[in-house]
Amino acid sequence: MKVTRTLSSYVLLVGVMGLSIVGGIVAYQLYSAAVKSQATKAQVEAIKPLDGVINQTTIDNLNKRTKYSDSEMGVILSAEPTPMASEAATVLIETEPEVPVTGPGNNIQETP
Repeated sequence: MKVTRTLSSYVLLVGVMGLSIVGGIVAYQLYSAAVKSQATKAQVEAIKPLDGVINQTTIDNLNKRTKYSDSEMGVILSAEPTPMASEAATVLIETEPEVPVTGPGNNIQETP
């Protein structure tokens, strides 16, 4: 006596194989996106590798720079606020014309 398979077992087999193929394609796409470089070809050409060698003239220029202490930097960078606006600012504010803002959310009515 020969045992025959039903149609549903073949549908199940084809479905599982199809899902495994789709899963493999998705996994490959994820791997490819994770490994692929984000830089364009122009960026790759523009990027110069570091060789680890610093020019002696660059080192000499850095040594010649003026060195400031923390207290000197604090004096140089501190700004003194003024309690009132300057004369130029008040003149500028007084000369600007007032323009009413009209729109759907405002209470100002447009004149026809």
